[in-house]
Amino acid sequence: MRRLEKIGVLDDERIAVDGLVSQLKKLVPGVEVQGFMYAQPFVEWCKESQPGLVFLDMEMPGALGLDVAHQIKAFVGNIVFVTAHSHYSLDAFETAVDYILKPVIKTRLQQCLNKISDLDPVPIFEELNVKLPFKGSYQLVKESAIVMLSGQRNYTNVILENGETRLVARTLKSFSEGLSDRFLRVHKSIIVRSDAVKDIQWGARPKIVLINNEVVDASKARLDELGITP
Repeated sequence: MRRLEKIGVLDDERIAVDGLVSQLKKLVPGVEVQGFMYAQPFVEWCKESQPGLVFLDMEMPGALGLDVAHQIKAFVGNIVFVTAHSHYSLDAFETAVDYILKPVIKTRLQQCLNKISDLDPVPIFEELNVKLPFKGSYQLVKESAIVMLSGQRNYTNVILENGETRLVARTLKSFSEGLSDRFLRVHKSIIVRSDAVKDIQWGARPKIVLINNEVVDASKARLDELGITP
């Protein structure tokens, strides 16, 4: 476990958080272990710290572990669900490398850590910057701050996660050549950040729901090319 530097724990029960954090600190000494009771600060910490391993409670008031996992999967290593229930959806099995039933006992936790020590963390996107015109000069904006880009002939609207929109005198094609594989061209005039996709509404004309709740058109042919199917 020497390659692990940070571990995150999310559970809505304080006793569960403190108990799991305490056990992890004993089993993996020297690793930073952070516990959280609320989803939003946990998600923000994951984006900032990019932990190699996280433990998520499957069912919490106001937040489901699977939904949180989808928000953080681009920024963390391996995900483990902690639950009081033994039934799991297919999505859960595809998202997490293991699950542990409550109450968490030391031998089961050690078994989980042994399993993960033989795995490589899932890919974490390298954080790249994009140069955008700003107040007569240029500003470097992290790719993770960009939700989508929408082309309008020789101009491109860049929509940021904080709600800002920048109209840039560059074609969408020009932008696409400088973006990482983190971005997907889902329509002739629309590029989205893959980990900003919240849902896909399938139909004759698919729609993509983004984390800012904006709904944009997608081309079924382009989704097929990307290997994205219902």
